[in-house]
Amino acid sequence: MRILKGLLDAVLGILTAVLGTVVGLLAAVVMLVGALLCVTIILLPLGLPVVRLARRLFALAWRLMRLP
Repeated sequence: MRILKGLLDAVLGILTAVLGTVVGLLAAVVMLVGALLCVTIILLPLGLPVVRLARRLFALAWRLMRLP
């Protein structure tokens, strides 16, 4: 039973690390879009919430990739 639990923990750790990497890449793309929106002065009110969303996604990615 311990071997099965250890194997399950390893698989879940790898899965969350991969998911964290995907979320990190998504956050990078969202940050780029937000930065582009912020550069254009007219779209600045749209860019700031997008950048804020990217920061939250980076925090989520960090929590997923961190070892427990």
